[in-house]
Amino acid sequence: MSRWNRIEKGFMIAFLIWAAIGLLFTALKITPETIAHGALPGWLKSFVGLCLGWGDPVLILLAFANTHLHAARQWGVPLARRWGIIVLAAALLVETVGVATGFPFGSYVYTDRFGTLLGLVPFTIPLAWHVVVTNSLFLARLAAPLDARMLAALLTGLACALYDVVLEPFATQVKGYWYWSNDNIPPLQNYVAWFAVGFILAHLFAPRAVTLFRNDPRPALILGATVLIFLAGRV
Repeated sequence: MSRWNRIEKGFMIAFLIWAAIGLLFTALKITPETIAHGALPGWLKSFVGLCLGWGDPVLILLAFANTHLHAARQWGVPLARRWGIIVLAAALLVETVGVATGFPFGSYVYTDRFGTLLGLVPFTIPLAWHVVVTNSLFLARLAAPLDARMLAALLTGLACALYDVVLEPFATQVKGYWYWSNDNIPPLQNYVAWFAVGFILAHLFAPRAVTLFRNDPRPALILGATVLIFLAGRV
């Protein structure tokens, strides 16, 4: 953490605190219905209700901010900004096409429970793609040799697909962020598409700049904290 400036430290602390609150609420199965019938003061009910209503979009925004700050630290601001624009644009495009046509993920539809819709897609979805792909890329490059670009891209795609395996039950069955047409069960092609999109972005568009601080814990912390929340929601 000694390499992080005050802004980086502030955003990381905010993310960890918010993720801890989300993990607590998820593990205890706290919902608007439970607090409505609880013996909490009015102001506390309002605060908890606000957290429940906006908690997930805020968590993604904090995760995105930390992910971008980490990328800027590793690659420099111009490369991190260019990469971010590419991932956000690609994610919005592929998700919009996916909802409209069923390709490449399968037939599904988004609700507004994960944030305001940008056409057919919540604004948080491109941010979430950036978080998953970017942090998976950094972890993959940590595991692969510095010059093994193809291997790093393959590992990135695999990490993205595995992340979605953990995410899907939480997002569809617990939160209702989106619904699949086939009895709300994601098809195999969804995971193949996650792998393919992650691989293509990492292999064709990721900056070739060397990762400067390979022991920075942010990618593992960001992905690990969100995975814990997903798992807690499935218990």
